[in-house]
Amino acid sequence: MLITIDEMLAKQVCDELHIDQTDEELATVTALLNGSQAIIDDSIELATYPAIVDNPLYTRAIITLCQALYYDRNLTNGQPKAVTLMVDHLNSICLTEGADADGSK
Repeated sequence: MLITIDEMLAKQVCDELHIDQTDEELATVTALLNGSQAIIDDSIELATYPAIVDNPLYTRAIITLCQALYYDRNLTNGQPKAVTLMVDHLNSICLTEGADADGSK
């Protein structure tokens, strides 16, 4: 099941960033979380192993990308290395577990 981008997750991100939880900030963070989730979903082999969304690293990748976008909406220096590392790791899990599920290992 995909994570639910809700006010609780937006508040968690605000807490991690030490920003006020005003309606405007929560709306901004929620929008950035939705965009981040779309990017992460498009970056991993989600169709190969959809259960990857239950991995805590999946949620952390979304939050980390959201945090980067909060401070630099254009990602001037590209995607953070931590996000790239997490996406690579998630892809590795997807491909390994997907192969196991297919019996093609």
